[in-house]
Amino acid sequence: MTSKASEDKAKARQERNEAQAIEERAIWEGIESKAQEAQAIVSRKPVIPYSEELAIQICEELSNGVSLARICARPEMPAQGTIYRMLAQESFFREIYMRARENAAHTLFDQMIDIADDSSRDLLDDGSANNAAIARARLQIDTRARVAGKLAPRVYGERMEALAGPVTINNNTLSIDARALDNGQRESLRAMLLQARDAKTIDG
Repeated sequence: MTSKASEDKAKARQERNEAQAIEERAIWEGIESKAQEAQAIVSRKPVIPYSEELAIQICEELSNGVSLARICARPEMPAQGTIYRMLAQESFFREIYMRARENAAHTLFDQMIDIADDSSRDLLDDGSANNAAIARARLQIDTRARVAGKLAPRVYGERMEALAGPVTINNNTLSIDARALDNGQRESLRAMLLQARDAKTIDG
């Protein structure tokens, strides 16, 4: 490797390190800012005692895909720290909370289908493809797939990853090229759909 090539490589590495350091600082600053905001919210909230009715309400909203942060931002709801303390102390709350997280995975899966089927923003006024909207839909679907896989790994986890190659999104349409699936991937798709159906049937 020539001296110039080595210098260019070292320079590129340094630039990447500097960019990463800047990004990390921004992340930590954001975390600290959110923590300060959360503490300010806690100081303004009245003390909200635990009840099974409160636990059920929170878990119903979680099942519907509402984030815990958004739930706790409302003035009539406890702060997130309070929720975690309640979870540590109340076995009933812990049990339905875990089930609500799994239910949220089914909600996210349904949202993926809705996003993929929504063609309302596929085209711009001049008839050309709205690439920004399509890319955004792809990101929304990919994010939900990953989160669903974490919340309900037995249903959506590894099977989502196994199907990553043959799954494509074009103009907000989710499609799976069956010809590109090997036997293992076909079985993964079949098992994923059957388990998702059965899980939703059990949930009612």
